[in-house]
Amino acid sequence: MHSDSRKTAAAGLALLGLLASGSVLAQPAPGAKARSSVGLAVVAQKSPYAGYDTDVLPVPVINWEGRKFHFRGGSIGYTLFDDQRTSVSLLASPYFMRFKHKDTDNPQLRQLSNRSMSAMAGVAVRHTAPWGVLQGNVQAEVSGHGGGVAADAKYGYPIPTGRVVLMPGVGANYASSSLNDYYFGVSAVEAQRSGLPAYRAGSGVAPYMDLSAVMPLGPHWTATASLRRTLLSSAVKDSPMTVGTHMDSALLALSYGF
Repeated sequence: MHSDSRKTAAAGLALLGLLASGSVLAQPAPGAKARSSVGLAVVAQKSPYAGYDTDVLPVPVINWEGRKFHFRGGSIGYTLFDDQRTSVSLLASPYFMRFKHKDTDNPQLRQLSNRSMSAMAGVAVRHTAPWGVLQGNVQAEVSGHGGGVAADAKYGYPIPTGRVVLMPGVGANYASSSLNDYYFGVSAVEAQRSGLPAYRAGSGVAPYMDLSAVMPLGPHWTATASLRRTLLSSAVKDSPMTVGTHMDSALLALSYGF
């Protein structure tokens, strides 16, 4: 059984991942000016690593919007261009994946080395139009974990339904071979120590679909819910460290905008 501190850290990573990848808590609604906010979220996510629990815990949420700088879900951005429809920003953010061998119940995975979160830096683009919202980013690993590149592209379409705005979306994450191998590869030394087969992960694309719902509760308060299913790429599915074919995330939040 994991400790509460480990569960809180894992849930925090799940929340930050949802926010950074396009949750409505971290992005302004179509046609609306971005607002700073604070709040509390309940988040759940199942890790792709074998032997990991699904954690459901409360996590604080803080987003800050300045004239040029912004902080959204753990990511720091600097706006280069914004004409209300299209924005281009420099972006620095954590790569929302890590492996702690003490957090798994799998005896073989407990013999593997830990893998820490990586620091990423790059550029992000968002375009809002009557037909929906396009957003994407490309970032390079800059923390010395073997290098590599990650990219994300997503399309969403807001659907007003009374007081609630639904935002279904589809997208895909790309991770280069260097990133995938750091998080899902098994070295020859680890294979000998654990009994797992050695594995070198290649690059991969992980498509996903999600659905967010936003309900204003007055001039400042907003309730948000978000669900996402990500299909694991072949490079991740074939790793002896993982189990299953997909990863699910869920979020419920109440925030105060100002």
